[in-house]
Order: sequence, then C-alpha cells, then structure tokens
Amino acid sequence: MSSGQTYMQRQTMKSYPLIRPTLPQPEEILDQVREAMESGRVTCGGNVEALEKEVSELIGVKHVVAVSSATSGLVLLFRALGLPAGSEVITPSFTFAATAHALLWNGLKPVFCDCEPHSFTMDASAIEGLITPRTRAIYPVCVFGVTGDLESYAALAEKHGLLLIYDSAQGLGSKYKGQWLGGFGIAEVFSMSPTKVVTAIEGGLVTTNDDILAERIRSMRDYGKGPDGQDMMHLGLSARMSEINAIVARWSLARVEQWISSREALIEHYQERLAVLPGIRFQFVPEWCRSSRNYFVILIDSVHSPVTRDELHDALAEAGIQTKRYFYPPLHHQTLYKENGLAEGVKLPVTEQISASSLALPLYSHMRVDDVDWICDRIVSIFR
Repeated sequence: MSSGQTYMQRQTMKSYPLIRPTLPQPEEILDQVREAMESGRVTCGGNVEALEKEVSELIGVKHVVAVSSATSGLVLLFRALGLPAGSEVITPSFTFAATAHALLWNGLKPVFCDCEPHSFTMDASAIEGLITPRTRAIYPVCVFGVTGDLESYAALAEKHGLLLIYDSAQGLGSKYKGQWLGGFGIAEVFSMSPTKVVTAIEGGLVTTNDDILAERIRSMRDYGKGPDGQDMMHLGLSARMSEINAIVARWSLARVEQWISSREALIEHYQERLAVLPGIRFQFVPEWCRSSRNYFVILIDSVHSPVTRDELHDALAEAGIQTKRYFYPPLHHQTLYKENGLAEGVKLPVTEQISASSLALPLYSHMRVDDVDWICDRIVSIFR
C-alpha cells in the first residue's frame, strides 16, 4: 500500500484476485453430495462415471478417464505410452511447468521449441529442425485456450513416425475448425483445477480413442490394479477423482457454453478499453479456433508503452488487482531445467520476448462488466 494513499482511498479500494472459480451454491449440489457420501463409494463412483460419459458425448471422443489432476494425467499418460528412457519429446517452453514435469517424471527429455508471436502456441515451422533419431513425440500445448496449428502438428508427426500428444489443460471448451478438443493425437489431457473454465475444484481428464491406452490409464489411476483389484498389472498412482469433485465438475460442464460466452464478452470489453493505450497488444485467436478463453493476457511493449510490464504489475497490486506474469519465466530459464542441462544452447527469441512482456489480468466467468471497467480505469490511470 502506497504511503501516499489516504484513509478514504484505502477504505474504498476493491480487491480483484486473478482468478475466482465459478462454483455452485452449496444447496444446488447438496442432495448429490449427501447421496454420494451415504453410498460409501466416494471415489470413481457413479458421478465420476457420469462425468466421463458426459464429456465423451460432448466432445465426441471414445474414452474419457477422470483423474485427480491434469498433472497426474500427464504423468500416467507418458508412463502408459512406454517410451524408452532418454527419448526426446518436442514441447514448448512457453507453458506451465507441469507440461515438462511429466516428461522428467518418466525419464524423458523435453526439447524446447519456440512459439508463434501472435497466438503464443508452439511454432509448427520450428519443429522439424529439432527432430533427431531420439525424438519419439511431438507435444504441443493449448495456450490460454488457443489450440495451435493442429493439422501441421499432425502432418509432421505422421511424416516422421512420431506420437502426437496434446497438453490441453486450458482447453476444455476449445474447438479446432469446429471440432472440440479431446480427440486429436493419441491422447489429450485437460485440467479441471480452480483456474479453469470448467472446474471440479481439483481434477483432470485424459481423453483418447485408443482402447488399450484408455484401459491402461484407467488401471494406473488406481495404482495399476488388475480386474480383481489385487494383482498390480502396471506402475500407477493414487490418482482417482472423488465423487464430490465429479459432482462439481458435472455442474460446471453443463454450463460450459455459458461460461465461454461470458468470458468472450468480458475479453471483448477489456480489449475495447485497452486497445487505445500505447504499447498494448493481445493474443491472436485464429479464425479456425474457438478459444475456451481460459485467461486474458496482454503484452506490453516497453518501447512504446510509458510503463513496463513489471511496473504495471506492481502498480495494479497496490490498487488491489492481482495480475500474473504468465508464463514467466519460460521453462528453459527455470532453475530445474537449467540445472538438468536442458537449457544449454537453447535460444527461443519469440518465447523470451512474450514471456518478458505478458501479463494476465483478472478474468472469471461470473465477472461483471463494471468490474472490467474498474480494472481498466486503474490501468488507464497508471498509463497516464
């Protein structure tokens, strides 16, 4: 809090967290929660099965496996694929750490690829130059809800005989050329954490059309148990989704179009208010993509802007507005990956430029337009 602020200013200051999950009122789901608890089957029960079926029908994919988080889903997926230790997997550096963490947990080597300057998704034209005899998979990420060039990724994977896996953590609700994410590549993994448009409070989904892979991951989310529940057939985890998480997820999933429409309108208003400010630009959403609008991220060009990204971040924090430098730092600049020798010689100029200038602003499905106006008024004031 600035010492120059008056008592009255402090009393009237609003507070905006970066994210605020849109959740049901307790009474809306109380009966389902009571029924689940009374049944005694509180994990992987009827609500988890119903959630898997509803997602499968919505996005048009054969198998959906609900798990405790997207991170556990990614770890299990790569384990289930059985790639040889030391295999290389091409993935972006402009992503959340869980993307590459899943590779390290499986003894695999992330090979970091640059991203596109406008959509922020992995640059398909940069992939081929990174392929070596040790490459086994291409592993793009849905960034803030934008899918990336899925046809180009698929063509490269087919040309070089590589697996194609999607980290679609932020993409439940996104579409590519009219088709819901979930059925691309060998598998996709979605997050349903509190920061996501469709939330289970905590949870994730693995989606695939591969029968064997789905059966294996379904076993592995429960330690790797066989059909008798005793014999361990695979190396798994305790990664089950609870019935209560599934109840919240089903409530949220039923409203996914409402949430995305609300976010689209809020982002449009943000852009109308902020486009007039010097040095600000926005993520480009290609015409063939319907974004889930999971985050609203602006880029600040300090050459043309009167404030830097970090100055704006700090000034908004003083005004009670939480923002996030996102994704920052990029993975190849983070300690874990540098100490493991995974950043040596890696130069990703577009990734580094975007990471140094990106700032996520508050956005949630139940946000009001006047909340956006209040935040934008503060940003305009800071710029002036």
